[in-house]
Amino acid sequence: MISDPLELNYSKVKAYLDCPLLYRYIYVERRFAPLNPYASLGLSVHGALARYHASGGDLSDLLVYYADSWNNRGYSTAQQSMEFYNRGAKILENYWLAAQAEKNRTVFSEKIFQFAFEKWRVRGTIDRVDRLDGDCFELIDYKMGFEEKTPADAAQSLQLAIYALGLKRALNITVTKVSFFILNGPYKVSAGYDGQGDEKTLALLRDTGEKMLAMDFSRTGNCPRCPIKNLCPQAVGLPEQKN
Repeated sequence: MISDPLELNYSKVKAYLDCPLLYRYIYVERRFAPLNPYASLGLSVHGALARYHASGGDLSDLLVYYADSWNNRGYSTAQQSMEFYNRGAKILENYWLAAQAEKNRTVFSEKIFQFAFEKWRVRGTIDRVDRLDGDCFELIDYKMGFEEKTPADAAQSLQLAIYALGLKRALNITVTKVSFFILNGPYKVSAGYDGQGDEKTLALLRDTGEKMLAMDFSRTGNCPRCPIKNLCPQAVGLPEQKN
């Protein structure tokens, strides 16, 4: 079954921008990219944090949520799985300790938004929103930290821009700060946000959405970095496999 072509979300748009063939594989053919240890760990940690912010508790509760959320797919051996499990537990322990010291005022976690944009529906789920002084709000997205992030990355992030639009249009919340919370630190990478790029973001959504509707699969992306590179017959630039 083809996913709703009139629903746009960041993951869908990113897949198409990375490579239309990746988008086709996941959202048209309805297949799943294979998980690797880093992706599985990210899912497990995000699941634990979602339950923690919904249910509360102390560190022991957070670690129980982690055990319940553990995704064991993508690991080559039981030893590798245990190594990553312990790594995730330490990340969550450090997150909890940092949260005790941080006097944040979290108003939303795992907040779903939806807004109409021309013929499309734009949806997403936001990791966290904190209230700053007065009516100022900070939009926060959790990142594991396997790739370095800078304030420029936060300022230029399509994901954060779409989520800021979602808060504004669906919930009438104006974001003044966008942040990546690097869980493997833990630390935050932040940038100011004024909404001046909203029209550019909407134009990109429109252009990408139209190409999705037209089933335009005329280009390939960065094949060596693609999660389905070994499954795609059109992948190029891959190292030759030795017999």
